Amino acid sequence: MKELIGSIITDCADDNARTRQELRFKTLFGVQPSFLGVSSYNSIEAAGNLVEQLDVLSHFPLANKASESVILVNVAPRSHAIKKKWENGTPFCMFRTANTLVASTYEGHCLALARDLGITDSVELFDIPTVTKAAVEWGEITKEEADRINNTQFRSLEFLPLVAYWVWQGRSVPSTKQSLTELPSASGQAWFIDNFGNVKTTLTKKDVKFNEGKQVTLSNGEVATCYQRLADVPSGATALTVGSSGYGADRFLEVVIGQTGRASERLGLAVGSPILK
Repeated sequence: MKELIGSIITDCADDNARTRQELRFKTLFGVQPSFLGVSSYNSIEAAGNLVEQLDVLSHFPLANKASESVILVNVAPRSHAIKKKWENGTPFCMFRTANTLVASTYEGHCLALARDLGITDSVELFDIPTVTKAAVEWGEITKEEADRINNTQFRSLEFLPLVAYWVWQGRSVPSTKQSLTELPSASGQAWFIDNFGNVKTTLTKKDVKFNEGKQVTLSNGEVATCYQRLADVPSGATALTVGSSGYGADRFLEVVIGQTGRASERLGLAVGSPILK
């Protein structure tokens, strides 16, 4: 079996939840996962980080093509509309790309950027009781364990790593194919604020017809000038630069203030904020 690399992206990220998830992953897969906590209920932040991790695993020079990767993603919106649609919250799903298995919550933005960047256009959707019933028949879990998993509050601990493990092991896990066309748009938003206050966006060059020196009006009415490199932005200037984040040839644009300022604070931008006027 190939070497395994593991990662968890989740908004269940306090120390208690983190430790339990890491232990569960290591118990099942035998490796310690990378762990990335995102803002509560902020699926656009999870979406950007998922794309980033897939990029590092598949597009960087000397990426280990001999390894396999499992990424678990969990940001589960809990709203009245979701409750009406799904009895115990948004379902989980999976897709594969290259040597990576991604198991994720379905509703929200978690998979929207993967869709928009052409990584996948559909997923395999899991119904938890159907999966656990099959697992009882396989002899993997007991009926009592299945009942607990079906009703657990912490589904990303008790169900998500388990179903990913069964898929990784080659089990024929019951699922239904689901198109990603109905997911909300991820276009034109801030998805991360870095420690310098620079704003990573979901915009790429084609979205603003990017040219060096072009001026673009931001959502607050301020004008940003396009620069290819952060190093070329004049001190104090508001700019759109081509950032390090993205997937393959598609690099996300960043809103920055040259050398002296935190763009997020000066421009009033937060994760989820619209970028353009």
